[in-house]
Amino acid sequence: MMKRIILTGAAFALLVFQLACSKKQGATAPPDNPPPVQQPEPYPGLPLALTNEAVKKIEIYDPMVTDWNTAAAKKWSWSPTTALGFSADEINRFGGGTDFKVRKGYAVMSDNSMAAVMTYPAGQRVWAKIISGNVHSAELLPNGNIALAASDGNWIRVYASSQGPNNSNYGEFALGAAHAVLWDPELNVLWVTGQDQSNNTHILTALAVGGSDAMPELTELKQYRVALPTPWGHEVSAYYGNKNLLWVTTNGGEYVFNKSTKTLSMSPTNNLTFVKGIGNQPGGQIVLVRPDANKNPRPPVSCSLNNWSTSTIDFYTAGGQRQGSRTVNGACFYKIKIVYDNYQ
Repeated sequence: MMKRIILTGAAFALLVFQLACSKKQGATAPPDNPPPVQQPEPYPGLPLALTNEAVKKIEIYDPMVTDWNTAAAKKWSWSPTTALGFSADEINRFGGGTDFKVRKGYAVMSDNSMAAVMTYPAGQRVWAKIISGNVHSAELLPNGNIALAASDGNWIRVYASSQGPNNSNYGEFALGAAHAVLWDPELNVLWVTGQDQSNNTHILTALAVGGSDAMPELTELKQYRVALPTPWGHEVSAYYGNKNLLWVTTNGGEYVFNKSTKTLSMSPTNNLTFVKGIGNQPGGQIVLVRPDANKNPRPPVSCSLNNWSTSTIDFYTAGGQRQGSRTVNGACFYKIKIVYDNYQ
């Protein structure tokens, strides 16, 4: 499930095992020194979608509700069912999701070994496929096709989902440890993170989607390629309020990418490690998820199912000052998305 780098020495082998980009625990972080716990306050903003592996559902919560363990907080939940048009095999493969995005009456999701396009909010199956390769991210293109990133498959693909509920045609771009896909309607490119397999450089780059709706093709636009400051690229998400910027995370840090200058600068949120999902409300507030296993000290209420998820969502001001959090008892949240059907 993870990319491994073979280094001499048992101690270095253990360190690399911990840092490999995957749904695995990273190296122990220094103490986070969080601010004193304050009374939770309502946060105005759009709903937040989270992939919850503990209950194998995608869930949407209201940040205005201060206690996320109440029925009032959870506004929507989804998992594939036969009533929604999914097959028994597709249902069995679903483990809670690795990504979820809402796009103009539809939504896309990925999971380790499947992906789907569905109507939103009804959740009816539009297209779905069982796919090996540890699928980590999904995006719905304007023409109805779905883009996917597979970390073990080492590819970015665009499937012709617009051509029927079971269509299997796809275009592919080889990319090691591929983890993220995000469509940019201004530049008409697909932003992706991964690793150049020819030289092992960890990169953020952009792909042009060509061909036809029925037979898509992917070509890298190398003028947009940049090396990531730290290894194992993970998340790429929209920076709402500034179309020239993107959020980018790696195992080693979190960054803001400037499309015009092709530069990556440190995120205002203290350059946290192992951030699995990050985004901002249109008003500027930053929200993110970071595995409980990488927090020091580990929170008393935390995900006990695995070492790559968390029970807590963290909130920061646009300037990076920590505001507070929401915790769901027993939850194992892996990815977070702002429920906003605009691409940027």
